[in-house]
Amino acid sequence: MIGAVMQKLKLWLQVWVGAGLLYHYGLLLVGSFKTRTAEGMLPPQLRLAIVIPAHNEQTVIGRTVKHLLAQRYPPALFDVHVVADHCEDDTANVARRAGAEVHVRHDEPRGRKGFALSWVLQRLLADARHYDAFAIFDADSLPAPDCLAELQRKLTQGVRCVQGRHVIANPSASLFAAVADVDMRLNNRIRNQAKANLHLSARLMGDAMCFHRTVLTDYPWMGAESLTEDRDYGIYLVTQGERIAFAADAVSQGQSTTNWRNATPQRMRWYGGAFALQKRYLVPLAVRSVGKLDVDAFDKLLELTLPPFSTIAVLAPLMATFRMLTQDRPVIGGAFWGASWLFPLVGLMVERAPSSAYRALLIGPVYILWRFWIGLRVRLRRAPIDWVRTQHR
Repeated sequence: MIGAVMQKLKLWLQVWVGAGLLYHYGLLLVGSFKTRTAEGMLPPQLRLAIVIPAHNEQTVIGRTVKHLLAQRYPPALFDVHVVADHCEDDTANVARRAGAEVHVRHDEPRGRKGFALSWVLQRLLADARHYDAFAIFDADSLPAPDCLAELQRKLTQGVRCVQGRHVIANPSASLFAAVADVDMRLNNRIRNQAKANLHLSARLMGDAMCFHRTVLTDYPWMGAESLTEDRDYGIYLVTQGERIAFAADAVSQGQSTTNWRNATPQRMRWYGGAFALQKRYLVPLAVRSVGKLDVDAFDKLLELTLPPFSTIAVLAPLMATFRMLTQDRPVIGGAFWGASWLFPLVGLMVERAPSSAYRALLIGPVYILWRFWIGLRVRLRRAPIDWVRTQHR
């Protein structure tokens, strides 16, 4: 009896990990090229509200506002709005001196980025300037000069939601920042470029997001209480039949945390949010996948049910070791192990990453074990997880 149960468990684990590997490699293959976009660009015509939620960000907010005001986009067609959310420093004054319109928020509830976004979007939707679209950036964002124009170009092509390409601004700051840069490169490649090539929805990443006002009026910003409010809103939009386009040329740089200590609570928040999304959206996505034959919803269902790469990279060698010890087709276990550990190397080759990214792979095993341990801790944790902001310098 026990042997039969163990055999079924082993088979289920092999199928789960194997399906995860196929999914990741499939996206990597599809994302290895960039789909052609229509040549040329329409003159900027949409009036944009740029929204930056900020909590105690006086060290970086001024630079971000100046970068946004220097965009190659008609100044008369956009305004920069900063939400100084329960700030205890000089964020509001620094942003105002840099040229932003500042909204000081002391309302409850507090403690999460989503609360500030929901609050300011309601105000701006009622603004007499009647903005056509709303672009959201982080407090430390350094957008490329054409970022707004590229986001607008996607909106003028008929989509209502756009995600730009977020890249790490400080990969040389530390070993952790370097390996976080590798992680982000792979995410852009398989989560967003691959999805764009397949005409599926990109993942909202919190920075360089843009929404037509009709989306926010049809589907008001939700997930304010979520630990991963951006991804939450993105999946919600998919359940409503919306598609999120990816603008690979709308580049925005943002800082990574530089040490494991600061990154741990941040990653715990992300993992806790991801597990909450599983509970909230598995059934709606499954119903839409079957009832509407919605491939986009099915893709998001796979995202939430298949193992993340860190889990695959830990389980695959454990499965291989077990097979070798039991002499149960060790070649299969070895193939799983090799495929999982080659994945980031192949991804960097496809990405044409610099040599520094390959050097960061030297601590890749430590990074993977760390992420796996965080996921396990969140799964076993009974106390609620706090929303922790990223420390910027």
